[in-house]
Amino acid sequence: MLNSIVPKKAVISLMLARIFYTVNWFNIPSIFIFIAVDFEEDISALGLITASFFIGVGLFQVLAGILSAKYSPRKIAILGVAIASTAVFFTSFSADLLSIGVLRFIVGLGMAFFFGPSVILISGYVGKQSEGLGMGLLNSAHAIGGIIGLFVWVLVAEFFGWRTSLVLSGVAGLITLIFLQKWLPKTTERRQKQREKIRPDINNEHKNKTQDVGSEIDIEQRRFNFEIKFDHLQNILLNKSLIKLGLVLLGFQAGSGLIWSFIVFYLADHIRMDPAIAGLIGSLNLIVALISSPIVGKAYDKLGNARKLLAISGIISAVSVMMIGVLQSQVYLIGIPVVVAGFFLSWGFVIVYVKAKQVNTRSPPAYQTLSVSYVNGISLFGAFWIPILFASIINQFGYVSAWIVGGVIFIALVLPILTLEE
Repeated sequence: MLNSIVPKKAVISLMLARIFYTVNWFNIPSIFIFIAVDFEEDISALGLITASFFIGVGLFQVLAGILSAKYSPRKIAILGVAIASTAVFFTSFSADLLSIGVLRFIVGLGMAFFFGPSVILISGYVGKQSEGLGMGLLNSAHAIGGIIGLFVWVLVAEFFGWRTSLVLSGVAGLITLIFLQKWLPKTTERRQKQREKIRPDINNEHKNKTQDVGSEIDIEQRRFNFEIKFDHLQNILLNKSLIKLGLVLLGFQAGSGLIWSFIVFYLADHIRMDPAIAGLIGSLNLIVALISSPIVGKAYDKLGNARKLLAISGIISAVSVMMIGVLQSQVYLIGIPVVVAGFFLSWGFVIVYVKAKQVNTRSPPAYQTLSVSYVNGISLFGAFWIPILFASIINQFGYVSAWIVGGVIFIALVLPILTLEE
């Protein structure tokens, strides 16, 4: 339930931004079939471009968390959308794949700046007892954007050209800045200082010793005199629970990333499907995630038990990834593992992010963004080599082997969840 002091428009603006953030995440893999023809490249180039993106979005997660702690999640989220959308727009003018790779790195940088802050913002807006629901809403927006990026953008590229499709998605991302700027509430420095003066120093000191905090609004009131301290950073960066969550999320990122990065090209190039149909099948896992994410979020709010839920969903998702390759000769059955993977992958993304925010790191509440960004950074930066390996296995041994190896890696990365403390 939304806090009464925060407009519902704030949540809507974050979801709109997340939708087109995700369109710009998924559009290159979905339209690569047309880019490959223009530049006479094969799937190896898609692997390198995807790796460049993963490096950008993973490498800057920690920096995004630190800047959010210092300057507020609102400012950093808006900056991130601006950087990513601008880079997507200029990708349309690329003269070679090197340019696309560099710009995808910058797109990743911008998305790193948006993600962690958006999780903290929406958690504050929906309230502490509904954090799972808040993450579910963001994940549903991610699914909507993915559906548009994988399916609709294939049609746009097919009718208007891949360059025009990138211009449109970049502009759409920039338009969401208007809603973020207008609808995300902000606390002025004057109000912050007035509120800070009436708070006893001893009360502030007590609050800085706990991770159990109120809303984002409360955190924002103390942010103007925030100082970054090494021991607080160390508490987060060396926290074993956060590292384990990052490795588990790396497994989910690997499984999800293989599907959204390669499924359209796999179906269109290898199985010879029409690109539009390939995009539709590829988006099935996101259609399922759109429905399941809020349900999973609400269920986790009530049930808890992240370890059990993540272990079950991880194993089933990994097997589904393997089956995409095994069923390559059964064209009409390939959609089944894609759908199953979409349902259970949504569990991982919702639960891990909520759990990361709940981990007690003994750092001030303003560092919550860093906790979420750190876990996300481990998973995304750690995943950069997976698309390169996947493409290499395809070239050497074929698609079946590549999908099976991808599933095995997924399972191996999920195993640390069995040692996570609840």
